[in-house]
Amino acid sequence: MKGVEKSKVVNPWYQSFIGGAVVSAVFSTVAGAFLVWTVLQIRFVDEPRAQSLAEMQTKYAERGADTQLEEKIRLLDTQLRRDQFARGCFVYRGTVYLVSGLLIFSVCLLCARGISGPRPMLSEKADLRAEQLRSAMHARVAVTVVLAGLGGVGLFVSLWTSEHWRDLGPEGDVIKADWSAQAEGQWCSFRGPWGNGVVSVKDVPAKWDGPSGENIAWKTDVPLPGHSSPVVWDERVFVSGADETVQKIFCFDGRDGKLLWEGKIEPGQMKDRGKQEIMEDTGYAASTPATDGKFVCAIFATGDIGCFDMAGKKVWEKAMGLPESAYGYASSLAVFPGRVIVQFDQGYEAGKSRLIAFELATGKTVWTSPRPVPNSWTSPSLAKTERGYQTLVSGSPWLAGYDPADGRELWRAKCLGGDVAPTQIWTSGLVLAVEPYNRLIAVRLDNDGGDVSDGAVLWRADGNMPDICSPVSDGRYVWTLTTTGLLSCYDLVDGGPAYEKQLGQDFQASPSLVGDVLYLLSQSGRMLLVRAGGQYEELGSNELGQECFASPAFAEGRLYIRSKTSLFRIGQK
Repeated sequence: MKGVEKSKVVNPWYQSFIGGAVVSAVFSTVAGAFLVWTVLQIRFVDEPRAQSLAEMQTKYAERGADTQLEEKIRLLDTQLRRDQFARGCFVYRGTVYLVSGLLIFSVCLLCARGISGPRPMLSEKADLRAEQLRSAMHARVAVTVVLAGLGGVGLFVSLWTSEHWRDLGPEGDVIKADWSAQAEGQWCSFRGPWGNGVVSVKDVPAKWDGPSGENIAWKTDVPLPGHSSPVVWDERVFVSGADETVQKIFCFDGRDGKLLWEGKIEPGQMKDRGKQEIMEDTGYAASTPATDGKFVCAIFATGDIGCFDMAGKKVWEKAMGLPESAYGYASSLAVFPGRVIVQFDQGYEAGKSRLIAFELATGKTVWTSPRPVPNSWTSPSLAKTERGYQTLVSGSPWLAGYDPADGRELWRAKCLGGDVAPTQIWTSGLVLAVEPYNRLIAVRLDNDGGDVSDGAVLWRADGNMPDICSPVSDGRYVWTLTTTGLLSCYDLVDGGPAYEKQLGQDFQASPSLVGDVLYLLSQSGRMLLVRAGGQYEELGSNELGQECFASPAFAEGRLYIRSKTSLFRIGQK
C-alpha cells in the first residue's frame, strides 16, 4: 500500500506507566538512602551521646552540686532531645515516602505488563510524527500524575505529623524536659516560674528610697488600675489593667520604663460587667499575666483572656464566660511550653469549675479537666518531680496535682476548707497549702495517684493563717504572712512553730525569698528585709512612698514593684 509502512509504534499508555515506574523508583531510592542514613545516625551518633549523658548524670548524682557539669548535662540533653525529635519525624515521614513510592512503582509495572508493551501497528508515514508527539504527551502526563501523587502524600504526611509530633517538638517535650533551664532567671508568672516566690537571680538590690529617688532606676505610670503583679522576660515587663469600660495588657521596656505597646482585650463580656459583684480590693485586673518569652497572656475578672506576641500583635482572644465569684475572679495564669494554663474555679457549689490549657500560638483548647470545687482565688503553679512535671491547684476541699501535658488528675488530697486564696507552693518533695485563718498543710508531692487524703498529708500546723498572701519556704522553714502583718515561721520537718512576729503593717503582696533574706512588701509601700531563719531578725527596710497590693518581680540586678498607680524599677540606672 502506497504511503503506508508497517512500523513498531509504542503504545502511549505503556510508555506512560513505564515513565511513572521510573520516577517512583528514583524517588523511592532517594527516600530509602536518606532513611538508612538517618537510622545510622541514630545508631552511631545518638546512642553514644545518650550513653555519655547517662554517665554524666550518674557522675553529677555522686558529686552533688556541680554548676559546670550541670550546664554540660543541660546542653547535651537539650541537643540530644532536639536531634531525636528531628530524626524521629524524618524516620516516620521517610518510611511513609518509601512505602508510597514502592506502591506506585508496583502499580505502574503491573499496569504496563497488562498492556503487553510495544506492538506492531500500521501507521501512515505522515501520521508517525503526530503519533510520537501523542506518546510523549502521555509520558509527560504520567510523570506529572505520579509526581503529583507523591507530592500529595508528602503534604499529607507533613501536615499529619506536624500535629502528631506537636507535643514532642520544640513547643512540646523537648522544651518540657528543659523548662526549668529555659525559665531560669525569668519571672514569667505570678511569683516566678514555679509560683513559689523563691528568687534564683543574683545581685538583687537591698537598699532604695522612693521619695528621694535613691536607687530608683525609673518610675512610670500605669495607664489603668489593677492589682496584677508584674512579670518579666529579659527586658520586657508586663502588667495588666482594667476598669469599668476597658481591659488591657501593657508592655514596658525594662531598661528605661518606656511603654512599648498596649493590647486591648474585649471579646464579649464587657457588656456584662454590671452583673458582677467585685470587691474594690479585687478589682477588674487582679490576675497576673504570664509569658513564655514568645507570647504573653492576660485574663480579667470578666473571664476574658487574650494573647499577644512580644511585638504587641494580638494572636487570639476568648470569652470564657462571666465567672461566678463571690469577691471577683482573681486567679493568675501559669505557662508551660506552648500553652497557658487557666484555673477557672467558679460557682458556689462544685460542678462548674475547670482547669484549662490553651495553645499559645493558636488559642486552641489543648485539654480541659473538670474540678469538683466551688469558686476559689488560688492560682495554678508548676512543680518538677522525679516522675515529671505537675500542675498544682488548690480549692476547697481538694489540693490536687495534674499532668500539664494532657490535664489528667494525678492525685488529690481532701485537706482544705473555706474561701481558699493563698496559692500552694512546693519545696523539698512537699506541697504546702493554706486553709485561711486555720492551718498550714504539708502533703507529699510525688503521690501514686487517686485520693491520697489519708496517707499523703504529713502534718497540719494550726494557727492564724493568711487569707491572701501565699507562703514561702527555703526548704528548711516555711513562712506565712497575714493581711494584718503577722509573720509566722514553721519547721518544714513536722510543722512545729519556730516564731511569730507582729510587723505592725498590712500586707497583700506575698513574701519573696532572695538568698537568705525575706522581702516583705507592705500595703503602705514599705519593704521589710528579714533574715530567713528560725528566729526573727530584721535587716532593714525601704520606703517606696506609694501604696502596693501586687507582689514584686525579680531579675538579675534589679526588681520591679507595681504600686497602686505606677511601675518602679529598683536598681542602678
